[in-house]
Amino acid sequence: MKEKYNYVNLKHYKLNLKWILPIFIIIAIFSFLGFKYIKTLTYKNIYTTISELGDQTITQLDLAIGEQKKFVETMVDSINKGYFTTESEIFDNFADHLENYHFTRLAILDKDGNGITSDGHTVTDYPITKEFFNFDNVYLSENRKSTISDDQINIYAEAFYLNGEEKVLFATVYTEDYKEILLRRLYNGLGGTYLINKEGIVLIDSFDIIKENNINLYDFIVDKYKITDDKKLTKMNQMKENIKNKSAGTFDIMLNKDLYFVNYKNIGINDWYVVNVVPANTMANELNQFTAISLGVCIFINCIIISICVYIDISNQIKNRKLYKAAYVDPITLLGNENYFKEHSKIFFKSLKENKYIITIDINKFKIMNNMYGYDFCNKLLSIFGEKIKKGLPKNNITCRMYSDVFAIILEYDKDIKQVLEKIYNDVSTINVDNTLVNLNISIGVYKIKKLDTDINKMLDKSYIARKQIKGTYDNYYYMFDKSLENSLLEEENIEASMEEALKNKEFKIIYQPKFSTKNEQIVGAESLVRWYKNDDTVIMPSNFIPLFEKNKFILKLDLYIFEQVCKDLASWKQKFNTDIRVSINVSKTHFTDENFIDEYVKITNKYNVDRSNLELEITESATIDEEIDVLKIVNKIKSYGFYISLDDFGTGYSSLAMLQELPIDVIKIDKIFVDKANLNSNKNMINYIVLIAKHLGTEMVVEGVETKEQADFIKALNCDMIQGYYYSKPIEKEEIEKYFIKNGINIS
Repeated sequence: MKEKYNYVNLKHYKLNLKWILPIFIIIAIFSFLGFKYIKTLTYKNIYTTISELGDQTITQLDLAIGEQKKFVETMVDSINKGYFTTESEIFDNFADHLENYHFTRLAILDKDGNGITSDGHTVTDYPITKEFFNFDNVYLSENRKSTISDDQINIYAEAFYLNGEEKVLFATVYTEDYKEILLRRLYNGLGGTYLINKEGIVLIDSFDIIKENNINLYDFIVDKYKITDDKKLTKMNQMKENIKNKSAGTFDIMLNKDLYFVNYKNIGINDWYVVNVVPANTMANELNQFTAISLGVCIFINCIIISICVYIDISNQIKNRKLYKAAYVDPITLLGNENYFKEHSKIFFKSLKENKYIITIDINKFKIMNNMYGYDFCNKLLSIFGEKIKKGLPKNNITCRMYSDVFAIILEYDKDIKQVLEKIYNDVSTINVDNTLVNLNISIGVYKIKKLDTDINKMLDKSYIARKQIKGTYDNYYYMFDKSLENSLLEEENIEASMEEALKNKEFKIIYQPKFSTKNEQIVGAESLVRWYKNDDTVIMPSNFIPLFEKNKFILKLDLYIFEQVCKDLASWKQKFNTDIRVSINVSKTHFTDENFIDEYVKITNKYNVDRSNLELEITESATIDEEIDVLKIVNKIKSYGFYISLDDFGTGYSSLAMLQELPIDVIKIDKIFVDKANLNSNKNMINYIVLIAKHLGTEMVVEGVETKEQADFIKALNCDMIQGYYYSKPIEKEEIEKYFIKNGINIS
């Protein structure tokens, strides 16, 4: 079947092993790396486990030694406080507690090494006794041979004074008791622990291999396993160096064809170290099995993946076209969509030809046609519409449906582009859909691409802007983007570039247009307006920046700034003239997207202590009909804070009378257009009926744009509440209003 959408380059895939083979190689590499990773992870887990075992051993040793030291401290503290006067009293008092702390005996010696033990032995000339007098707290000795038996012991010692003589208290414990803590026959009894000092001398061997005293662990391991390999010797020397530097570590080493994991840590006592030694085959056997299984699984998975790759390659021949169409083809017209246009239009930028154009087209009042004919009919119309445009264009072009009824074209054309526009217009002016002739009115925007243009979005925007210039007109159907539109865009860019700085520098000034009572022609209020006075003394009128600020949301900041300035002025007038005047302030529709926006306004009124009944917030009719805005909820919240609410430009928008009746509106502002069009000699004007509606609803009325005495007399005759316009006063600065206060000496409230 020939593809109708023939200029979209749909790729047809064929089975190609050239990409499958690299995938296979990549998978094999990743499998190998994965296998190595599993092995590394296994070792890491083992390192962590053996380190945790070392921590447990240290914790238990620390607890046991800590309790024994505490007991010795308690005994010495009691002696120093004078609770005992003889050695016998000391022994009698603490003898029953020795077993609880695993002490074999107590001994009290003088500096010459003479004394007695708690179990009745006399000690004379005990060697190196003086070393025990050099410590301020409990000292724990390394293991040594007992003078009473052949057992290895450790001595807890602390000096004290008894009857004015300095002596030392010994509390001895069998080294074998500590061995119980180290007896961790890890993993089927093949692992174990050494307790060594910083020089590597073995104090305790839970393996029960080393029987002699003063055996160096490093030399023992090197001799036992006949280590000559430089790498292994380096590891042993590194452990030796680390221990001297009070560092911990873990490493693995091959001894007699068996792999061992070794962990060493300082226990924080006498520079003693716990050295855990565990054979790898006891710790990693299951993990090694898992590694082997993983390798087999990887090979199996490789085969599966290659099979899947072949299947995917074949399936892509069927699915690729669908995926491509979903991404780039409009389903209704089979033309390219917006993504296709933006991506493929880049080829035109590479062309050296000068006459390149972007054209955008839409059908005027297409929504009405949808309601009249239905969506299915209009979809057919769009399809025919796109096909007619495409056929009538020069060959070198891209034509796409961007969205809804908007189409875009990019092309090269060396002749007068108006010829192309006329052909498009003539081809699509009348379309036959299911034997129904439909007359179309279209709008065309044209932008001629410049050499330096690279951003397709900006070019499309310029074409859209050109198209909007003729929206709603019937005497022309196209508009070429020109210098005036370019200047408008530049002006907008300049405004956006300087708006933040302008607000910071207070370039936005507030002026007021007074409102006058129809009864006595006195000022009863004012409307706040904004002007932008730039530093170069130029003035930018609101019509030049307000629509842009509403589009880029900067209006939110500006409205808040205006509100605060008005509150400052109201507070100032109250203080200077004891005068209350109600000022109306415009609230942009953009604020209504957040129902809590009024909370910021309330904070400002509290800041300046302004009566909120003197503030009238103006809302536009368009805000009242937006389906996405719960305007009733928002307006009720505004009213709950005590603000007045006015409906601006009533009658020029789309508000229904039902909505007007439902909203708690205080003031209706009647637009100038009704004044200008009114027959001043008749009572059959639209403004007459609006006044009747307002009176029926009980709302105040302000008529804007009164410029002549005749208009003023006409409005007063209608019994409106307030008049505003150049007949009474143009917008003036606050100082002019203050002069009015001074001149008339009145309190408006």
